Amino acid sequence: MLIGLANPYQNLALTHYEKSALLNLNSEEQITNLNNDLNSSFDYKFTQTTYPSEFGFRINEQGFFSEDLNKISHIPQSYQIHIKSVRSIAKEMVKQDENLNYNQIDLPYILNSYYSSLKALNPEFKENNNDNLSRDEISKLMQGFSTDNGNLLGQVNRVYENQEMLNSALDKNKNLNTLMLDNKIINFHFDKAINNTSSNEIIKPYLNKNSEVSKSGLLANFIYQDIKNKNEEQLNFFMKPINLDFNSHRNLYKILEGDGSIEDYIKENNEKKMSFDLYLYVNGVDKNTISKEKLSVFFQQYINYQKDMDLREFANSSSIFKIYTDSLIEEFNTLKQEYQNQNNNENLSLINQEKTQSFNYFLKHRERQANLNKVLYSYINAMS
Repeated sequence: MLIGLANPYQNLALTHYEKSALLNLNSEEQITNLNNDLNSSFDYKFTQTTYPSEFGFRINEQGFFSEDLNKISHIPQSYQIHIKSVRSIAKEMVKQDENLNYNQIDLPYILNSYYSSLKALNPEFKENNNDNLSRDEISKLMQGFSTDNGNLLGQVNRVYENQEMLNSALDKNKNLNTLMLDNKIINFHFDKAINNTSSNEIIKPYLNKNSEVSKSGLLANFIYQDIKNKNEEQLNFFMKPINLDFNSHRNLYKILEGDGSIEDYIKENNEKKMSFDLYLYVNGVDKNTISKEKLSVFFQQYINYQKDMDLREFANSSSIFKIYTDSLIEEFNTLKQEYQNQNNNENLSLINQEKTQSFNYFLKHRERQANLNKVLYSYINAMS
């Protein structure tokens, strides 16, 4: 999430001197209430030495952000977010927009949107503590989810309870992609916090002596790995120059939920010219065993040699097309069953309620703080 100009959170909190001067200027009840709002919102510990950062929030001598970031982000006060992690996240965001400045990054929005999803699926994160979790404890957490629209903030419609389930869904995406369908998975990337933690620079500031990772470390790792993974997927996607957008995700779930059929989808995508998936089938390519590198070669051949042609007669009369269609119907029947098993309506309702309430509460608080900030600046301008 980006913002248009300078970080709106920068200098939200007045220094102790500024607050005192403001009170001396005007002692009306409105100003007293304003000061009370500031104290309850920020409650700064002015005895602690802190330093300004490029993100508009201060850090302590160890490089962890002060509590004002947590309060504005509405994440637990006990969480400690390290600036190295945020800089790594910012670098991945710059890859998406080279003109992006760090002070344009809406850090509280990012932290809350990811945290709201994390705690909605894993109740352990609702507790106001920053406990370190062992590898075994992390492996037992929910590993990821999908949403109705493919976006992080969408309504959760599928949960991957363990790493095996998550890996299976990720593996199936290669086959879906040749059909121009995509299951956009939000992966918590807990495996990166279990395996090879010594080489994971994001995790290092959050490890204890027993190599256990704090909850704030798991949150930072989730954000970084999610953005990094999206960048890598776009860079390494084998079907250049095609990019699968959110429509490819929505089309998949229309089929899985019975709002459309795979038969109709196949016919529609083979009306005017042969689809890439059919091209592979006709050429005897096994999608289950072929590498992405070879798929990329086949896709370039497909782009170079495909010709516009009316395939309706082929689709209506060819035994090859019928066998191809029947095989996909069987494959999607399996996918539908998996989806139903991962789509527990009772649990999903509670998850989505928690996720939506958490994020909406953050937005309302931010709106209130923005209004308060306008009043503060007007008084400061009157003082000058």
